[in-house]
Amino acid sequence: FGLQYILKRYLVGQVVTEAKIAEAEQYFRVHFDHEHWPQDQGLFNRDGWQYILEEHGGRLPISIKACPEGTVVPWRNVLFTMENTDTNCYWLTTYLETLLVQVWYPTTVCTQSREMKKIIQKYLRETGCEDVIETGAVLYKLHDFGFRGCSSVESAAIGGTAHLVNFLGTDTMAALVLTKEFYSDDRAGFSIPASEHSTMTAWGRDRELDAMRNMLEQYPKGLVAVVSDSYDIFNACEQYWGTDLKDMIEQRDGTLVVRPDSGELPGIVLQVLETLELKFGSIETNSGHRRLPSYIRVIQGDGIDINTLDSTLRAMKKAGWAADNLAFGSGGALLQKLHRDTERCCFKASFVKIAGEGKDIGKEPVTDSGKRSKKGKLTLELRDGQWVTMEEGRGDVMTDIMREVFRDGELLVDDTFQAVRERSEGLIPQNTIPENPADRSDLDPFGSNIIMMTDSYKVTHHRQYPPGTTQIYSYFESRGGDYEETCFFGLQYFLKKYLVGPVVTPRKIDLAEQYLRIHFLDSQQMFESLFNRQGWEYIVNQKGGCLPIIIKAVPEGTVLKTRNVLFTMENTDPECFWLTNYLESLLVQVWYPMTVCTISRAQKRLIMQYLGETGCLEKEAMESGTHLFKLHDFGFRSVSSVESAGIGGAAHLVNFLGTDTVAALVMLRHYYGVDCAGKSVPASEHSTITAWGRENEVDAFRNMLDQYPQGIVSCVSDSYDIYRACEQYWGTELYQKVIGRKGFVVVRPDSGKLPDIVIEVLEMLESRFGSSPTSTGHRILPECIRVLQGDGIDIFTMEKILKTMKDKGWAVDNVIFGSGGALLQKLHRDTLKCAFKCSAAVVEGNEVDVLKDPITDPGKKSKKGRLSLHWKNGTWTTVCEGKGDPEDDWLQEIFRNGKLILEDNFGDIRKRAEVSWQEVSTY
Repeated sequence: FGLQYILKRYLVGQVVTEAKIAEAEQYFRVHFDHEHWPQDQGLFNRDGWQYILEEHGGRLPISIKACPEGTVVPWRNVLFTMENTDTNCYWLTTYLETLLVQVWYPTTVCTQSREMKKIIQKYLRETGCEDVIETGAVLYKLHDFGFRGCSSVESAAIGGTAHLVNFLGTDTMAALVLTKEFYSDDRAGFSIPASEHSTMTAWGRDRELDAMRNMLEQYPKGLVAVVSDSYDIFNACEQYWGTDLKDMIEQRDGTLVVRPDSGELPGIVLQVLETLELKFGSIETNSGHRRLPSYIRVIQGDGIDINTLDSTLRAMKKAGWAADNLAFGSGGALLQKLHRDTERCCFKASFVKIAGEGKDIGKEPVTDSGKRSKKGKLTLELRDGQWVTMEEGRGDVMTDIMREVFRDGELLVDDTFQAVRERSEGLIPQNTIPENPADRSDLDPFGSNIIMMTDSYKVTHHRQYPPGTTQIYSYFESRGGDYEETCFFGLQYFLKKYLVGPVVTPRKIDLAEQYLRIHFLDSQQMFESLFNRQGWEYIVNQKGGCLPIIIKAVPEGTVLKTRNVLFTMENTDPECFWLTNYLESLLVQVWYPMTVCTISRAQKRLIMQYLGETGCLEKEAMESGTHLFKLHDFGFRSVSSVESAGIGGAAHLVNFLGTDTVAALVMLRHYYGVDCAGKSVPASEHSTITAWGRENEVDAFRNMLDQYPQGIVSCVSDSYDIYRACEQYWGTELYQKVIGRKGFVVVRPDSGKLPDIVIEVLEMLESRFGSSPTSTGHRILPECIRVLQGDGIDIFTMEKILKTMKDKGWAVDNVIFGSGGALLQKLHRDTLKCAFKCSAAVVEGNEVDVLKDPITDPGKKSKKGRLSLHWKNGTWTTVCEGKGDPEDDWLQEIFRNGKLILEDNFGDIRKRAEVSWQEVSTY
C-alpha cells in the first residue's frame, strides 16, 4: 500500500523544469566539494536532466508495474518493478530508488495494522462477540493515536492512511486529507469527543468529579471517551463513574468509554473491568464470557503494540472477559515503532540492457546469502493457489498480477480507497482509470491548514475546560529514556513552516468544517458543539489569522539533562485558552529531530573517544574537522516520508558534516539559512557494480577510479566476494591506481557479521597495502585507502566495532561509518520519553497550578506551575511553581502572536552542541 500517493505527489506530470535543474546544480556543486578533497565539477548529470526537459517535456521516461494496492502477498515476492522507457535515461531507474523505497512505510503500517485486526477478530470470536464483527463495529476496535508520535506531519498522514485500510477509527486528521486528495475518499475515518489530561487536570484534583460530569453534560448522546487516571483510576471507576455519575451514565443515550492511561499491562485492564463490573454488573456471552452493559466500555491506549494487544486480549479471555469490553488506541507503536527492516524491504537492479543486449544481473554476497537478489525480468503470478515471483523472464505476462500504473509521467491506474480496502479483504474491485491527474510535486496538502494538524479529539476540547478558563500554560520535556541528556533541536522548523504569519483563513475554516462534519460519528445533531468555528473565526477577525500564543524555548543545540523543561507555550488572548493544547500534537513532533540529534551526538562522542584512545585525535585532526565525516547519513530511503528525511537528516548535521540525505540540505537552507550544511562524495551502489556482471567486477572498480581520479571515492565491494575484491582487485590488479591517486579509496563491505567483517577487511587490506603505527601503537592503513561500514550500524554495533578495533590493535581512523534506518528511523517518542503537559491555568481570574499524578505510574507525574530553566552549580535545573528568577531564566521567547521573535543561526546551534575534547576524555 502507498505507492499511488508517492506517484501522485512526486512523479506525475512535468516534474523537471529549468528552474529545478538550476537549483539542484547549485546544491550539488557545493555538496560535492570540500576544501580538503576538491572534486572536479561535472558530477551532476545536468545533460541528462536537460534531455528529459527538452525531449520529454519534463516528464519522467519510466514505466512502473505494481501489485494492486491492498493485495496481501507473502514476503519475498516482487511488489513493483521500474524501468526506463528511453535508452538515454538508463540512469533514471535507480536514481528514483531512494524516494520510491519509502513505500516500505505505508506497506509496513498497513501490514501490522491488518495483523492486529486478525488478532482482535480472533478473540472476539473466542469470547462470544461475533456480532461485533458482523455489524462492522470491529472496525473501531483499534484507534489511531499516532499523530504526535510520528516524525513529521507527512509521515502521520501516510501512516495514518495505511492504518485506515483496515480500521475506521482515527484521530490523525492528516490521514483524512491524504485519503481525500490521493485516494478519492472523504469518509475514510471517524472519531468521537474525548478528553485529555489537560482538560481534566485544569479543574484540579478536588474537582475531578465535576470535570467528568461536564463531559457527560457537554456530550449527552453517542460515544464519549474520558481519560480517568489523572490521579486515581480506581477511585474514578468506583466512586465517580460507578456511584456519583452512575445514573447519568445508565440513562444516557450512548456509551461512555473509560480510559486508563497508565499502569502495567494487562493487569490494569483487568482491574478496571472488575471495578466497573462491581458497579454496573455484566451479562454473559454465548461463550460464557462477561460483558459490561452496552452503555459503558474501556479503551486502553497506553503501551499498546501488537504484542501487548495480544497478551491483553489473552488475559481477558482467561479471566472470563469478553473482548468486546475493550477498544484499543495505539500511537507510536502503530505509526513509528517500525522500520524498513521490519519487513526487510529493498530495491535491487535485476536486468540491464547494454549495447542492445539484455542481461540478467543480481547481487550475491558470500558474506550473507539472505541478501541474494532476484535476477532478470520479474512477474508475480498465482500458481496452484500460491503467490510466486518468476525470475529471469520465465514468467507468463498474461497471468502477471502486476499492472502498469505509471508511464512517462502519467498515472495509468487511480485506485479509490474503497478498492484498496476491498482487496485487503480478498475481494476483486475494478481498476480506476485516472482523468489526467495534475502535477502535485509542488503541493503541500498537509502543511496548509493548521486546523487539521492536530488530533481529532482536540477539536472538542474548548467545551471541556472549567467555566471561566482564560489561560492554559503547558510545557514540553524529556522525562528520561535511553539517554541521560538531550540535545534540543528542530522547533524553529515547525514554527516557520506551520505557525508563522496568518495561518488561519475563512477558507481553511470552511474546509476543516467539511472534513469534521463527516469525521465525527453521530455529529449531525450536535456538530456545532463539537467544532469551535466561533473560536477560529475570532482568530481571523481579531488577530488577522495569526495565532495568539507565546512560546519560550531553550536555545537550539543546548545539551542538558533529561527531565528539564525544553519549551513552554501559553495563549495571549483569554478567548483562546483552548489553543495552547490544540497545538500540542504538532509541536510534540519536535521529539523527532531532538532525538535524532541526541543519538547522533552520542555517537560522535563515542567515535571521538576511540579516535583518541587509538592515537587518531590529535589537535591537528580536531582542527581539520576530519572526525566530522566519520558518521555518514544514509537514511533517506529508510525514513517514513520525504519531510521526515529532511527533518531527521538536518538533526544529524548538527553534529556531523557527512550526508547523502539531500532533503536535509533543502530543509536547512529554507528554515535555518545555511547554504550547504553537509557534504558527500562520489560512490557506487550495487546496481552500478552488478550491471557489469560478476566476471567484470574489477572493470567496474577500475571505472570508478577512472571516472573520479582525485578526492574521495567510495565503492561497495561485496556484490559477490568481498575478500576477493580486497585481496585480488583492490590489493593487486588496481593497487598502483589506488596508491597513485590524489585522494583515497573507501572500500565498503555491505554485508557480513559485525564486528568480524570490519576486522577481516582491514586485515586483508593491510596484507596488500601495509600499515603504520599511531602514537598509541595502533595500526593505520596508508592514506590512500579506508573502509566504510554502512550495514547494520547503530550506536550499539558502532561501539562494539570500535572496541574490537582498539582491542585488536587497529586505529579507529581506518573506518568511516554509514547509518540509515538506525540513524533516522529506529527511534520513537519513548526513546527520550518526550511529553507535553499542562502545568498552569487561569480560571475565574485565579492562576492555579496544574499537574497529573497517576497512582498507577509515578514516573508520569508532571511538573506544576510556571516553569523556568536555570544554570546552577554546573548543571541545568528546572524550577517549578513560578519560583524561578525570570532574570536567570534560559528559556527565551521565540514566538509571539504569529511572529518569530528570535531566529537561531545554524552555526550557533552547532557550537552549542559541540563535543569538546574535555567532554570526551571524561566520558
